[in-house]
Amino acid sequence: MRIFTLFILFIFTAQFVTAQNKISGKIVDGQNRLPLPDATVTIINPVDSAAIGFAVADKTGLFEIKNLVKGNFVLGITFTGYAPYTKHLNITQSQFVMDLDTVFMQLDTSLLMGAVVVTAPPIQIKKDTIEFKASAFKTKPNATVEDLLKKLPGVEVDKDGNITSQGEEITKVYVDGKEFFLNDPKLATKNLSSDMVEAVQVFDDMSEQAKFTKIDDGSRKRTINIKLKKDKKKGVFGRTSASAGTEGRYEGSGSFSTFNNSRQISILGGANNINKLGFTNNDLVSSMGGMSGGRKGGGGGRGGGGGNAPAAANGNTKSWSAGINFRDEWGRKLNFSGSYFVAKTNNGNYSENYRQNMFGGDSSSYVSSKSNSSDININHRLNFRLEYTIDSMNSVLVTPSLNYQKGTSDDSSTSTTRAVNARLDYKAIDGSTHSSNTRDGESFTNDLLFRHRFHKPGRTFTMGWNTAVNNSNGNGFNFSPYHFFDSTKTEYRFDNRQQINDQTTRSFNNTISSSVTEMIDSSIVWELNYAYTINKSNSDRNVFNYDTTNALFDLVDTAQTNYFENLFTANRLGTNFRVKKQKFDYQFGGAVNFATMQNYTSRITAAGKDSSFTMRQSYTNFFPNASFNFNPAPRKNLRFNYRGSTRAPSVSQLQNVRDESNRLNIRTGNPNLKQEFTHTFNLTYSTFNLTNFLYFNMNAGANVVNNKIVNTTSKEAEGILLTRPDNLNGSQSFNFSGTVGIPLKKVTTGRRSPVNLNLTSSARYGRDVSKILDTVRFNYTSTLGQRISFNYFIQDKLDLQANANFNYNNANYTTQGATDYKYFDQHYSIDVTYTIFKRIMFNNDFDYYVNTGRAQGFNQAIPMWNAYVSCLLFKKQNGELRISGFDLLNQNKSINRTVNELYVEDTYTRVLQRFFLVSFMYNFKNFGKDMFSSRSSRQRTGRNY
Repeated sequence: MRIFTLFILFIFTAQFVTAQNKISGKIVDGQNRLPLPDATVTIINPVDSAAIGFAVADKTGLFEIKNLVKGNFVLGITFTGYAPYTKHLNITQSQFVMDLDTVFMQLDTSLLMGAVVVTAPPIQIKKDTIEFKASAFKTKPNATVEDLLKKLPGVEVDKDGNITSQGEEITKVYVDGKEFFLNDPKLATKNLSSDMVEAVQVFDDMSEQAKFTKIDDGSRKRTINIKLKKDKKKGVFGRTSASAGTEGRYEGSGSFSTFNNSRQISILGGANNINKLGFTNNDLVSSMGGMSGGRKGGGGGRGGGGGNAPAAANGNTKSWSAGINFRDEWGRKLNFSGSYFVAKTNNGNYSENYRQNMFGGDSSSYVSSKSNSSDININHRLNFRLEYTIDSMNSVLVTPSLNYQKGTSDDSSTSTTRAVNARLDYKAIDGSTHSSNTRDGESFTNDLLFRHRFHKPGRTFTMGWNTAVNNSNGNGFNFSPYHFFDSTKTEYRFDNRQQINDQTTRSFNNTISSSVTEMIDSSIVWELNYAYTINKSNSDRNVFNYDTTNALFDLVDTAQTNYFENLFTANRLGTNFRVKKQKFDYQFGGAVNFATMQNYTSRITAAGKDSSFTMRQSYTNFFPNASFNFNPAPRKNLRFNYRGSTRAPSVSQLQNVRDESNRLNIRTGNPNLKQEFTHTFNLTYSTFNLTNFLYFNMNAGANVVNNKIVNTTSKEAEGILLTRPDNLNGSQSFNFSGTVGIPLKKVTTGRRSPVNLNLTSSARYGRDVSKILDTVRFNYTSTLGQRISFNYFIQDKLDLQANANFNYNNANYTTQGATDYKYFDQHYSIDVTYTIFKRIMFNNDFDYYVNTGRAQGFNQAIPMWNAYVSCLLFKKQNGELRISGFDLLNQNKSINRTVNELYVEDTYTRVLQRFFLVSFMYNFKNFGKDMFSSRSSRQRTGRNY
């Protein structure tokens, strides 16, 4: 750690020990001689148009650029509405000082002479959008967009390719503002080359209706837009790779795209057995309430594993995938996009767990378990987006989506429970579980939105219809023998459960919404909205026990067999006011929601008779909302949001039927559940200083939940728990994250060598509520985190990325009398690529994980070393031959900790260890041409658009 710190400080300090070469001047209007504050001054290398120096004039028009070296450069000055000013510089002295005195800018719109273009700042803040210029964050040859994102301040990409920005998960990635494979972030970031990107924009996206009305409806999601270079919007490009290695490891992938401005066609596919998912793997059936299978719950953060993505995932996953994405505009009226994607995963997993249960008065219990699991899933996704412009005043948007999933799972586990008190320590339970399940499900969603503009500016009308249909079917087998012992080691009960089960769930949801806006004056817009929702769902669950007399599964388990229906209806009426000024805008309003929920359940009693009941509940909720957006300066933004929202309980939470697939933790639903109500507060501030390139972003938030749906736990029997959802008050959380980015641009021997230092601090405090053994308990958790990220780049020579992550976690659960569980996660990594002869690259990727504060045997330091040597091939260096080694020290492990109101559990999961690959990669690109251009031209000849 000390060596790592000294190394970072040495490189960082060295940047300031350069000759004090500088250039300065004053920028004024050529006619009235008034200063031009915020005029941009850029010094560029005419060879590649790379910016090597940058400044912005202050309020008096003065500027200064320091730390220049020898070489021939071009100085450019730009200001909106004025002709650009250029001057050639020949810096030949080691101590070079130039005073341009006064530069007079003339009103003109002519462009700079020649091919030299003065570049824009590396970071721009436009209202609530942060834009990073791609050329300011250099990447290695043949790098992807994912490699580019790793260098941006405040943006993090984990080993599995998941993206977060300022602590929030990125769920959508656009390409030029349009969907790409239904916004699966990984499909865009892993298949597009970084050299195609002009800029990366980070913003909070809203629904189509909110974009049209300009009224925030609370649908914001953190989103990335990949803005392509103008000369990369027409052409053919793609990438292929093939790898083979030791232990039977393999990987192959390919992508092909043809772009012709609005028309885009992309085809991709791949297969591997090294845990490398190039897509987001969604479990459709589980989200719809399919069969559980009795598996242990997960959670907590990864404490080990790593390297490049292949060695990070748990177990061993084989996968293949294929997809096609199409987008085009037909005339000025029709805009169409669609995609189809299919993927299959086959995962085998082995884990060891050590759990301390945190209830029981003056006694405790400890559970040691081992498990093996196998899961196979295949998923189909078909999506369309059709936007039809009827005329200048009317348009229709239709976005249907169809998903289908089929999966099987097989799980085996053994466990031993020790009971411990002040006098005794003995084995209380010894058991095993084997379960297998088959499940399939399909979902169809469709959004239909009609938009109309009136002739009066600001007056609009929208009507939307959202439909969702979900179906799932599951069946399985569960075999779970358990032996129960008393303190004298005498077995007093043997529970041998053998069951088969099946469950069918159906849901049909509809929401019809409308909105009218009216401009009161040039700065005030008033909106009136209404929505009607009707959701119908049912779940039919059947469980049969094994009959030893006839060797058949024909005994109905009445406690676990149940038919359940739920009907939810709601009428919502709301209004909003939005006020927009030159430097700020704000919105306030609210809505009233009148909802009813009706539950019907039917079951067979132990006497063999049918029993049913119907329950009806009514709710009235008020949803206030307010937002404030302030732009005090061109590169500063402050935003505040508050919103109230509700969440209705799911069918699985409402269905009053026992789920005994986990024999030691039985679950049941609660038809008396109420809706949750959440108050959400968020404050965001962003700023970028063009003088010193300092970037700062801060995000603070809070959530207060009333009637939160939580688990209440009681003892069913000795060693057996019964968990049931209930509504409790008292849940709240507070979070903070702040990022400071310092892109320092220095010059060495005439070549651009940026240094980026990013510091991210985070904190979270939460108070949750639960009910255990009829006692309401508050559970307090706090987390402090610090991330240091350092990037150093020398063109054609060195690409260095170093990171340090520190996380302190403290969980205080009052279950055992205010017991604190403190543990630390530390992660250090360095990724160095050095190039010789402009073609040979040597890479070392080293991760070091440190886990402390865990159970005995789980406090481990895990080193993870990957390396490769590669050679760039062909004239354009678009081919690459690579030899890679993963986990060279053969020490890769995965350690997780889960802490909740019931237990603290440490988990070790087997992961892939040392293997080697030989790979060939080839990138092809031919921009300026489209393979379908001739045929398309002939097809469109004579058509009226």
